[in-house]
Amino acid sequence: MDRKIIHIDMDAFYASVEQRDNPDLRGKPIIIGRRPEERGVVATASYEARKFGIHSAMSTSAALKLCKDLIIVEPNFSKYEQISGQLYNIYKDYTDIIEKVALDECYLDVTNSSSASLIAADIKNRIKNELSLTASAGVSVNKLLAKICSDYKKPDGLTVVPPNKVADFIKIIPINDINGVGEETCKKIKRLNLGTYCGDFYKYDLIKMIDYFGSFGEKLYYYIRGIDEREVISSHKLKSIGSEKTLKTDTDNINYIKTIIYEQLSEVTSRAGEENSKWKTITLKIKFADFIQITRSKSIPYYSNEFNLFHSMILKILESIDINKKIRLIGVTISGFERDTGEQFLF
Repeated sequence: MDRKIIHIDMDAFYASVEQRDNPDLRGKPIIIGRRPEERGVVATASYEARKFGIHSAMSTSAALKLCKDLIIVEPNFSKYEQISGQLYNIYKDYTDIIEKVALDECYLDVTNSSSASLIAADIKNRIKNELSLTASAGVSVNKLLAKICSDYKKPDGLTVVPPNKVADFIKIIPINDINGVGEETCKKIKRLNLGTYCGDFYKYDLIKMIDYFGSFGEKLYYYIRGIDEREVISSHKLKSIGSEKTLKTDTDNINYIKTIIYEQLSEVTSRAGEENSKWKTITLKIKFADFIQITRSKSIPYYSNEFNLFHSMILKILESIDINKKIRLIGVTISGFERDTGEQFLF
């Protein structure tokens, strides 16, 4: 209980960036995503759009039904990555122990500092003053609580739960706010009729939690009591870089398919190039119009970043697949990297 962990979560990041850069979008309901005819989904919704019940992962067609004045903005991931890098440079002024969860979200371990609360407040002010964006921050003794705190007063919030306040704080938190509690766990929770808050489940001892919730029961037993021993990990091995594209219309046009593959390979190899990485394996993913999905991979016995080599490999993979029905999604992934980079990417 002696750690000091900060969780920083940017407020409606992609949407806020676009509203910052385009005054005409400010104060209006916008989403970042592809248009309905492209089978788009919502990546981020502005707070104005959220008032209509619009949320991320919703289809854009469903979002438009909720708000007739909704504005759809095409995503610009290169811009979001650049701003994420600027955020990271701010964080580095306070600690080297930074776990980047996403472009807009990270954990900081500032245990050796005198005041985590002052650091979190300073980071928020710098983000606002230097980038004209807002972030919400949570400060507590572990990652679980810090993340719950950052969600507590969104947007532009700062919530601090010191060690002596953990027990009182966590017992009034809805149990479905706990990390790892998904749809299936929520169904099980509802069937118990115990209540909806963490404290309602204290009557279940560890054995009962494991019996009812399975392997997740032990973790949940500790989480609802505010106990989380996970460390902030500042270095991850780069596992893969991938790109997927859902086509505007299903197709079996082989030349068009090859064009999409070329574009995706260009994207992922360019991203790997920014990390000065080499790799061994390339994977092609295809989802057909009937939603049947296949993946095929090829590897070489050495590390390389030669575009033409991997382009030739993935075309051979394509040739080995019997395209006897139309395709709705194509994905390209490179993996088997040579070095640790501290990042994982999937677009």
